[in-house]
Amino acid sequence: MSRLVRLASARPNLASRRAITGPAHSNHNLPSISTKPQFNTTSNSNSRKSFSFLSSSAFLTVGLLSGFTLALVAPRPNLLALLFPVPTPVSPGADTPEGRTITAQVEAGLQNLQLVKQLRAQLVPALQTQSPNETSLTSTEDTTELVPAYTESRPYAASVPGPHSLSAYTLRGPGKFAVAPLVFTTRDKKEAVFFVHVGGGMCGHEGVVHGGLLATLLDESLGRTAFYSLPNNIGVTATLTVKYRKPTFANQYLVIKTHTERAEGRKVWVKGRIENLSGETLVEAEALFVEPRMAKFLNSSTVKEALK
Repeated sequence: MSRLVRLASARPNLASRRAITGPAHSNHNLPSISTKPQFNTTSNSNSRKSFSFLSSSAFLTVGLLSGFTLALVAPRPNLLALLFPVPTPVSPGADTPEGRTITAQVEAGLQNLQLVKQLRAQLVPALQTQSPNETSLTSTEDTTELVPAYTESRPYAASVPGPHSLSAYTLRGPGKFAVAPLVFTTRDKKEAVFFVHVGGGMCGHEGVVHGGLLATLLDESLGRTAFYSLPNNIGVTATLTVKYRKPTFANQYLVIKTHTERAEGRKVWVKGRIENLSGETLVEAEALFVEPRMAKFLNSSTVKEALK
């Protein structure tokens, strides 16, 4: 009996305890209160982006200024000539005092070129028939006579052709082709080296020689080499392929090197290139020249003058 009384008295205490504490899951409905400090994350993100942009801009500005300063300290003449070309003055007439002075200076510079002196000094055995770049198979061992490896000529220097000639008449003069080309031809007539000075009046872009003019130079140089291998020393251009490697700047001496690839009857295949005095290849070309069937009846006096 006493046990039942004790149980009954304990139940109200349990119920009151539940009423006070409530269900175990009731805490999930109460808002949580954080004790950690709160920061403005949006403001911090914008600050980081601004700092990154300013840093990138600063590095870019420093890089550009450094590059510009380096270009001033160690300039690249070719690049500067393209970006900041010097205006070309009007070419004086060939018969004016200024024109004669320019012509004399170009001629003197041509004769003093180191490569010109080297070609003039190069000798080969008298009976050698190959070009100086090949090994002679026909020269005898007991010969001691040496002769120049190249024959030297100045096409159109003695007698300038009429107004029909583009390169020898129309384009001749100070600021253009001030002097006649200087040509060195091997003894077997298979190779040649041309020296040409191009003036400032031969440009497309300011300071850069016109690509069409360079093609004309190669066409005439390759043709001159090819004509030696044609039956009547006269021919026409059948095909001409030109590859431009680097800009060719005006007011400099150009070196044109040509050689015969092969000859078959009335057809001759030749190759050549234009270089500067440093040996850099500026333009390359290859061509096929064909002799007309009626070539022996044509007047070839102009061609013969060019081949002298």
